[in-house]
Amino acid sequence: MKRKLEENTWTDVRAALSDGYDTIVFAVGATEQHGPHLPLVTDALIGDALSLAVAEKLGKAFAAPTIRVGCSEHHMKFPGTLSIDRPTLIDSVCSYARTLSRHGFQRFVIIPSHGGNFDAVREAISLLRTELPQLRFAAFSDLQPLIAGIVKVSAAHGISQAVSGIHAGEFETSVVLYLRPELVVMERAEEGFVGDLTQAIPQLLKEGVHSVSSNGILGDARPAQAERGKAYLEAWVEMIVADANAVFAPMEASAAKA
Repeated sequence: MKRKLEENTWTDVRAALSDGYDTIVFAVGATEQHGPHLPLVTDALIGDALSLAVAEKLGKAFAAPTIRVGCSEHHMKFPGTLSIDRPTLIDSVCSYARTLSRHGFQRFVIIPSHGGNFDAVREAISLLRTELPQLRFAAFSDLQPLIAGIVKVSAAHGISQAVSGIHAGEFETSVVLYLRPELVVMERAEEGFVGDLTQAIPQLLKEGVHSVSSNGILGDARPAQAERGKAYLEAWVEMIVADANAVFAPMEASAAKA
């Protein structure tokens, strides 16, 4: 049995389901600009890695393919970016989960790996819990705890929050250097917006990222290192697993008593 769902045959999946592989993990990523140095696939690539690592830690779980286009309207001034509207993404996430539930999967971990998808994933989870109350859904879909966790790793390595950034800065650049270094053009790594994000975020969401950062970077990509990328990724995985266990454990305890 292979951990990636798509690499198995249907008979392999049937056998795994019979053996208790009732958990599915998938990410909701994006295809969008990440500065002049990172590929458009960055968020989907990170989603792939997160899904696989989380599935491995959860045990009898598969990692399903990442949804590779998300809500990226605020990046559309940068060529190559793709975007779908929020209702379409919500419907896609719900449809994805429904089809998997028909095969017998009982537990779902849905991972938004692009900031613009967090609200949509949270809404999709709410709809799924209402529609399919017999199933269990977890999603680490609160952006603030994620940022706090990343900042903690940055600080431990002497990197400021402004440099680490939230888009194509040191944080994401380090992660891609760890996962796919051949896709990173470090000679093009630059400083982007390193000011007060609390003031910048409302503007960039309304007018676009280009209105606060001409190169599309929020942070400074130049200090990025692969070893920190590994630390960031591991911390993110631990946050997702802890959140999933917090959702699943009470439900399973309740079911055991019934």
